[in-house]
Amino acid sequence: MKESIAQILKRLNDNGYEAYLVGGSVRNYILDKDIDDYDINTSADPNAIRILFSDYPLYDIGRKLGTVAILIDNEKVEITPFRKEGKYSDHRHPEEISFSDQLEDDLKRRDFTINALCMDSNGTVIDLYNGIDDLHNKIIRTIGNPDERFDEDGLRILRALRFKSKLQFEIEEKTKESIFRNKDLLKEISAERKKDELFKILTCEDSFKVINEYLEVFRTFMDIDHIDKEENIFNDPLYALSYLYARNHFSLGELKLSGKETDIVKTLSSLTDTDLKDDYDFIRNLSNIYTDDCLRYLNCLYNTDYTERYTSLKPYIITLNDLDIDGNTLMDMSYSGKKISEVKQKLLDLVHQKKLSNHKEVLINYLKENSL
Repeated sequence: MKESIAQILKRLNDNGYEAYLVGGSVRNYILDKDIDDYDINTSADPNAIRILFSDYPLYDIGRKLGTVAILIDNEKVEITPFRKEGKYSDHRHPEEISFSDQLEDDLKRRDFTINALCMDSNGTVIDLYNGIDDLHNKIIRTIGNPDERFDEDGLRILRALRFKSKLQFEIEEKTKESIFRNKDLLKEISAERKKDELFKILTCEDSFKVINEYLEVFRTFMDIDHIDKEENIFNDPLYALSYLYARNHFSLGELKLSGKETDIVKTLSSLTDTDLKDDYDFIRNLSNIYTDDCLRYLNCLYNTDYTERYTSLKPYIITLNDLDIDGNTLMDMSYSGKKISEVKQKLLDLVHQKKLSNHKEVLINYLKENSL
């Protein structure tokens, strides 16, 4: 255990409070995987936490949940009181939250057995729901009745599929049946939250396999069909989404992408079936404001490093805005109105064909010698 985490747990323990490292950090510790962040749960209430750690920079990041983050060794660590939750009326948020001094109250409200593990300051793991067995057997299982867990929070359906994609585990049969049975709960979840989970899924190598296996679930918010690739070959979720969009052309509006994300997805998806053996096609398809993304996408898609080729053709890989001749120059050459745009487009195409270099003098001389 990291020394800073042990210090926090010990300070809480020395002042009479239970305190445990919980959730993903304990799961990853047991699986010998990298730990991204540390969450601590305790029987101390928020005020007690603030008083005990008043010598550290403190941040209230979840007042309703009582979460206090402390900055220790340049790292934020979240400390949250044990809590109970009331009924869920919107399939996402509990109507009432109250603090508790019992660890079991906190653990039984969690989603999956593998996420309900906790560790004390001595490194002893507390496992009330046989999560360690499920880790060893590579099983994802809800705590208690899966229908109840998913009805409380429909987003847990996508979380289950994310853990399946990330850990390459199997979903326990009753939990799997419940996912299909309750898939329409996802319609009650905000597009932003579904997008966040989808992007996390699309960072995983097994995500395409999981989407194929659970197509009915993903179709509740994406009009998607079978994916022809078994393995997600992309190193960026936006690239993976671009490939899915190229194959299905579902509504991107349902995912609440930003304007830039939408533009990138549409640009990259248009590259998916392009024959790039010809220099002209290569140049023309990479000539847009997202050239770097296009290059990385193609490198992943074809498992080929196009960097050297890109470097050699870079002088010709330009956009209309990069053309080394402007409207004023063309007006001086007696072009006007729409003709200016038409001429610039034709010059750009000639540069893409490597018939002209992108230098003002070259472009002007070409126009003087040729009628466009």
